[in-house]
Amino acid sequence: MEIDKIYKLLERVEEPISGENIVKLGIITKIVKDDNKIVIYLDLARRTPQSPFEMAVTWTLHAKIVKEIVKVLEDKVPEFEIIDSMTLQRYYPIEEV
Repeated sequence: MEIDKIYKLLERVEEPISGENIVKLGIITKIVKDDNKIVIYLDLARRTPQSPFEMAVTWTLHAKIVKEIVKVLEDKVPEFEIIDSMTLQRYYPIEEV
């Protein structure tokens, strides 16, 4: 699948508080095709407040965004990965230790 089509699909994912799509808000920083895998970089860590309470609230919002991305792409993109653009933390797929 072409990267521009993936951006179009991701416009369906809304940021839970504002209701705006995550592409328009700039949460998707870039999408890269790496061999047969698509790597989606999100700007979530940079948007996380520093206070512990606000962090705890924000984590649930981040998890919801990632789950919605997976829901939108899982049937259309065979192999993809979701990574934070600042910390390089992998949000999806989750590896069991």
